[in-house]
Amino acid sequence: GLAGLGARELRLMDRAPEKAEALAEALQAVAPEMKISIWIDPAKAAKGATGVINCTPVGMVGYEGTPLPRAAMVGAEWAFDAVYTPVETEFLQDAAAEGLAVLSGWELFFYQGVHAWAHFAGKPLDEAALRDALLNTKETV
Repeated sequence: GLAGLGARELRLMDRAPEKAEALAEALQAVAPEMKISIWIDPAKAAKGATGVINCTPVGMVGYEGTPLPRAAMVGAEWAFDAVYTPVETEFLQDAAAEGLAVLSGWELFFYQGVHAWAHFAGKPLDEAALRDALLNTKETV
């Protein structure tokens, strides 16, 4: 996770504070050296952050909008949105407009499938062909 990538601090925000507290406790158990705090206001939590992550349904089809105002992204370096579809959410569009490097939830979806295939099938697959087929289908993922 983020601790393995060198993150030293994690700021959590959830509409249900008890869920944020439970997550913080679980994360602290596996990454005791990480500073984990819980915030009420996402814009205040994002201030001075290196990266911003959306792990909510906000931005999915049927849940339009963004969980973080564009102005709160200023100064961050990167953004990740766990939303699979649409590929370009308002959150990621705002992040890109602010110059952040962005990673879409579609990549999460794609590599979950790639790794599941390797685990269960035990056979290689052509990632480039699969990516092309998935991105060029007219069906909704």
